[in-house]
This record gives sequence, structure tokens and C-alpha cells, in this order.
Amino acid sequence: MIHYPTMHDVPDLARIHVQAWAETYTGLLPDAEIQSYDIALRTAQWRNQIENGTTTIAYSPGMGFAQSGPQRDKALAKAGYPFELYAIYLLRAAQGQGLGSELFEAVRPKGAFTALVLDGNAGANNFYERRGGTIIDVRPEMVGNTPIIERVYGWREA
Repeated sequence: MIHYPTMHDVPDLARIHVQAWAETYTGLLPDAEIQSYDIALRTAQWRNQIENGTTTIAYSPGMGFAQSGPQRDKALAKAGYPFELYAIYLLRAAQGQGLGSELFEAVRPKGAFTALVLDGNAGANNFYERRGGTIIDVRPEMVGNTPIIERVYGWREA
């Protein structure tokens, strides 16, 4: 069941985020980088996001979440992408059951948007490409102290 989270859901959102982050990025990012995104950090992040109410968050208790909102990259906004899909994270046990697609649709912006994906994250890259995302840029970025390459996917139609 997908719903929009409340403050009551913050501990579960934080737990899912930490676990899914570790499941997704182990082998793609250094262990120290993965461990730096701990429960305290994610709890504060989700409390802030829900309090601010400036994004759309869809949440499946104990399984995953997705979030979208205003474009954070000024160059992409100027290029005609006013919205961004910030994240979709599912626990590994919840993958392959259609929940990712449901979460994607629950937060899909009503206009042109982008999503940023770590180049080596084949599962996420395939997921976005199957949903009509087109690579509009490939660029170097940093996750903490780790240099990465990210793919920028774009959707022109809502």
C-alpha cells in the first residue's frame, strides 16, 4: 500500500533509506561513504522534508519510497526541465514486484523532469530507460569525497 508519509513514518523512512542505500551502492561506492549516511542523518533529512512539504513523497511501509519536487539544478531548469525525480529506493526484498513502477507513477511530475543515476547502477538505469527516460547528459559529480559519473535522464512529457 502506498501513501504519503507523515511524521509518524519518519523512523521507517530513515531505516529504509539507510538499508536500501547500502544494498544499492555496496560495490559501487566505498564502504566508508555508504556508512556515513546513517540513521541519524536520514531521520533528520526525512523530518525536514516532511515538515517543509515542498516535495511529493510516496511511501510503502517497510518496503520503499520515491520523492520528486522542484528542479535543484539551475542549468537543467533553464534547459526546460522544471522538475526532478529525486529518488526511488526499494529494499532488495521488495524489488521485482511492480512497486517501483507504482512509486514512480505516484510522484511523477506533471511536466518535464529529470532523474540523476549513478552510471554503474545498471538496475536503476534500466528502470528509467524502460519508463521512457532519455540520457540528456553524463557528467562527473561527487558523493561525499568520492568522484562518480552520473547519468541525467530526462522526460519531456508528463
